[in-house]
Amino acid sequence: MMKEEGGDTVVWDTLKKIAGLGALLLLVSACGDVGGSGQCGGGGETGSCLRIESIQPSNGGDDDTSNVDAFKDLCNAFDVANATSTPVEPKFEKIFDHSAKLTISNHPLPGVNVEDISDVTLNNFAVTYSINRCPTGATCPALDTLQVAPGETFTIKADTEFTIGLPFVPLAAKSQYIALGGSAFEFPSYTGTYTITGTDSFNNPVKVVGSAEFTIGDFDNCD
Repeated sequence: MMKEEGGDTVVWDTLKKIAGLGALLLLVSACGDVGGSGQCGGGGETGSCLRIESIQPSNGGDDDTSNVDAFKDLCNAFDVANATSTPVEPKFEKIFDHSAKLTISNHPLPGVNVEDISDVTLNNFAVTYSINRCPTGATCPALDTLQVAPGETFTIKADTEFTIGLPFVPLAAKSQYIALGGSAFEFPSYTGTYTITGTDSFNNPVKVVGSAEFTIGDFDNCD
């Protein structure tokens, strides 16, 4: 395969499979008026322990994966290049927003009764990106924070869990990675950290934080 002109591939299947073996590193944490990294957040006024229980990235298609494909490849490059009398229509790889499913719980703080805690409504979120590992010789650019406020509103009832889908590495972040010279085949590792805010039933502010690792580069997602 080869890249579509403009950055929008020699097949490195072995490297890609190795990169794909990196399991999702989930760093579940939360913070608010109480708690800190690895503890529950929320707010002392609410009596709630608000926590991100899990984050599962998805490529926007049917696959749950932490491998983020940023480069759109020409899947039938050989056929196009070797067409004779009848031209072959180019077939490009599909590139999607990389999203994630987050499961968030709202349980009582230690010593608090279930009937005393509040429902929580979350409606703003941000994703910040940090570099975990930049292989020797690779280019690993810093990526801008994804800020969505107001975003989709959802309510977590007292003493329940709720699963939502949110953008994780959207097309804009992939385009920025390419524009800043991000490496295609070295597969650097980043962490995306969600900060989600909202209010309880009494309009007290609440916040929950959680992170997941991802690997970015030129992965082969041609059919």
